[in-house]
Amino acid sequence: MSDNCIVIEPSALLDIRAKRVRHDSYHRINSDEIYQSFFQTHTCYDCMPKSGKVLLLDARLSIRKAFFALVFNNVRAALVWHAPTSSNIGLITISDFINMLIAAYDSKWSSLDTLETSSILEWKQNLQKKNEPVDERFDSNIIQLSPRDSLYTAILTSTQRKVHRIPVIDPVTRDFLFLITNKRILKFLYLFIYDLPQPHFIHQTLEELKLGTFDKLIVIDLQTKLIEVLRIFQNIRISALPVVDSDKRLCHVYSKFDIMHLAATRTYANLDVPLCDILDLIHDHNTYQLVTCKMTDQLFELMDKFVTREVHRLIIVDDNQHIIGILSMSDLMRFLVSTFENFSRTSSNASTSNYNGPIFESEPMET
Repeated sequence: MSDNCIVIEPSALLDIRAKRVRHDSYHRINSDEIYQSFFQTHTCYDCMPKSGKVLLLDARLSIRKAFFALVFNNVRAALVWHAPTSSNIGLITISDFINMLIAAYDSKWSSLDTLETSSILEWKQNLQKKNEPVDERFDSNIIQLSPRDSLYTAILTSTQRKVHRIPVIDPVTRDFLFLITNKRILKFLYLFIYDLPQPHFIHQTLEELKLGTFDKLIVIDLQTKLIEVLRIFQNIRISALPVVDSDKRLCHVYSKFDIMHLAATRTYANLDVPLCDILDLIHDHNTYQLVTCKMTDQLFELMDKFVTREVHRLIIVDDNQHIIGILSMSDLMRFLVSTFENFSRTSSNASTSNYNGPIFESEPMET
């Protein structure tokens, strides 16, 4: 690996193992408040993984090599290290790759070579000068949590601040511990799902609970040009788009992470190609499976799909595979904490600071 790109993958970041949680007391709580109480009485520390990976890129590294590093390490973001100040100055993400491709396309590709050879720092600075979209995580002010903060606080912060990953920082040593996500929290709850009393709504259907998004859905088809897809990702805070065929039936889901295939194969010189050509290269039709749900599915079935299939969203379809809506993990987690009186208020435990510790893509939590 180059001196400009460092991967730190310790076998154990901290010699700490999550404690086994006793749930006897939950039987004295109203069953419909079980999950809320679970999130309120467990902390971020309980979700901490035993190991993880850090991808550290020098700010002087070329943008092209940076994206190759993301692909090679199969991560969605990498920490950017600024040697002159000996500090971490933010993240480079898939969103940066999308912005680069759109900038090159709009300039008729005349600036592609310049963009590819520009350093990460130069790329970010140029975007800021042009007032173009810049990933908000490329900033020293980072939303953070303490390991003692409750999982409820973590969920609330994630949904209200519209972020997928929040660094957990030791308040005493200022050491970075791990990255907490709604996905990790749901997995943690699922470990104890059969030990806890079941709330009545666990057996209610999606239709009864009225969960999900059903209006103003953004859907693309197989003939949509790739450049149009990139512009949607750039302008709207979504991580994936449902793809329909000529009969308006769901046939694929194209996510931001799929775009990294373009970087891996360096096949981004023509963004006017229809999406169908790209999907044929990305998805193995023999193994690719859509993860969907129906309005008649019960909440427990939905939770099980999120955890076992490791997806961030479920496409809601009818019997003919026509799209009805989308259920995101954020929708689910927002519902599970929604009975708290202070749900609409931002938790005082979440803060922004000038912390410069590393942020990494966590490995899947062990079960």
